[in-house]
Amino acid sequence: MQYKVLFVGLGSIGQRHLKNLISLADVRVDALRTKNESFENIETVYTDYENVPDDYDIIFITNPTTLHYEAISKLKNKTKNMFIEKPIFEKPYECEFSKGVNYIACPLRHNSEVKALKVFVENNNVYSFRAICSSYLPKWRKTGDYRNYYSAKADMGGGVELDLIHEIDYLKWIFGKFNKISKLSGKKSDLEITSNDIAAYIFENKNIIGSLHLDYFGRETKRQVEVFAQNETKIFDLTKNKDDMYIEEMKYFLNLIETQDKNGYNTPKEALESLEAALS
Repeated sequence: MQYKVLFVGLGSIGQRHLKNLISLADVRVDALRTKNESFENIETVYTDYENVPDDYDIIFITNPTTLHYEAISKLKNKTKNMFIEKPIFEKPYECEFSKGVNYIACPLRHNSEVKALKVFVENNNVYSFRAICSSYLPKWRKTGDYRNYYSAKADMGGGVELDLIHEIDYLKWIFGKFNKISKLSGKKSDLEITSNDIAAYIFENKNIIGSLHLDYFGRETKRQVEVFAQNETKIFDLTKNKDDMYIEEMKYFLNLIETQDKNGYNTPKEALESLEAALS
């Protein structure tokens, strides 16, 4: 079966998803962009919503976060299914989605270390966790000025709380929904950005108390969780992932499409819960 697909936005993450999609499925791909530029593997480029056909099998929403609500609202009736890049929005909205599968990106759930962490928590009496995601924003991309990317711009939905919402997503997935959340955040470094470059959270539910540190200025990349259990303290290093989690995520999404499993993980409801936690 060939899927008719539309990509809304084709930045670095959109191009990664496109590459993975092409490697796994027979697709015919169009794009919606502000400029009518040609791209490899793209059949037609549209520059406005009105001219987009209404017979797509999948639409990928990979434009800046602040444009997600408009894109979803205007395209929900033009596709059977949607893949929406994280975070779902820059703030909570009431929004209608496509009538098929609506999946919000959560690649860390496909990370081998995160999977191992989930198994450990399910099989041990865990009291607490300490998680961190720290890296140096100017080194995120090999080309381009970090100051020009959405991560650096508060008005485009940048900042560690939304940019690194993956951390909150997988922690909530593993430890359960948190009913108490405390947060401190701000811009503290000398990075030339308008978005927050640090956030610190304390989470609590009936089973556990945990902490999460996020920043854009750590010179040594660190992405790990330290878990304090009854009989053992164990560290899970997410940078040691043995699989290509983006390929695994695309396989998972395509399976949802094929089976029309609307109860797969990270539905809009789940993603909005993570967003509310991030912004708490």
